[in-house]
Amino acid sequence: MKQKYNRVIGIDVASNKIDVNDSAGKIAKQLPNTISAISKKLFKRIQDTENTLVVCEATGGYEYLIVEAAHDAGVPICVANPRQVRDFAKGHGYLEKTDVIDAFMIRRFGEDVEIHLTPPRTAQEKEFLSTVRRRTQVKDLLSQEQNRLSQTRDKFAAQQIKETISHLKKQLKSLDKRIEKMLKDLSKVDPKVEILFSVSGVGPVTAATLLAELPELGQLNRGQIAKLVGVAPLANQTGKSDKKRKVRGGRSQVRSVLYMATLVATKHNPVIKRFYDRLIAKGKIKKLALVASMRKLLTILNNMIHCGESWKNPQVNAKKEQKATTAPSLN
Repeated sequence: MKQKYNRVIGIDVASNKIDVNDSAGKIAKQLPNTISAISKKLFKRIQDTENTLVVCEATGGYEYLIVEAAHDAGVPICVANPRQVRDFAKGHGYLEKTDVIDAFMIRRFGEDVEIHLTPPRTAQEKEFLSTVRRRTQVKDLLSQEQNRLSQTRDKFAAQQIKETISHLKKQLKSLDKRIEKMLKDLSKVDPKVEILFSVSGVGPVTAATLLAELPELGQLNRGQIAKLVGVAPLANQTGKSDKKRKVRGGRSQVRSVLYMATLVATKHNPVIKRFYDRLIAKGKIKKLALVASMRKLLTILNNMIHCGESWKNPQVNAKKEQKATTAPSLN
């Protein structure tokens, strides 16, 4: 059931400013995107912190100051998926896009849609998240440069690209070592690390990404967590037309590592392999069978984290996944 807040504040975030739409009309409409302005002119003016909700969009990092300030002030905050907010705006007839309209629709989104609060992170978790995201950035840059190298015919440009690739590979190797060390340190205080590593198919990159980018793991039911990641088949029916369900939206980085983990699991994890092979035997397209296996693996991981149990008995864990339907929601 959606929690009701007396006051909802929608914030459209840019690199140097934020546009604010306050249902109570008590906050300035535009503020600098600085910790001083956000703290003094926004959060210090919120008196009823428990009954006020702040909503902003994920903007690649520009929203971090707002999230930090909200947690420091004890104000519930949701970092929403930009695509979901945009679809919500279009559904309400707002085809145009401006910062002012965006702030208004973000507020309306927070008022009308069931959202998941963004939980606060410890200093160690923030450092871990930053490192994991930096690895993703370097991996993306490396892929881009490798694609450029395959297309260039100029010798000088090719040499420049090769040097960049070499540098990025060194950075990636350094980041991998750092992440492995951080996971080792984190395992001393967070049992989720060992739980994830107990599953065949889950390596350091998958475990690190799930811990950093999916803090809701183990706190939502299986339908909610599948939608959050973007592996839930969504209905596409109208009138007499009932088209095939499709997966869309969600957290792309989590979905990416889950895909790679599932590829390994379909060969080496007894439960996932049996599930995948059964779907293929029934004539399921390989791509669809793999997505279903991703959802299966995510459901099991979600339940294991919720129950605090490692992969000791695959048969038992497979049966216990039904319990995930009663996992508590963040709302």
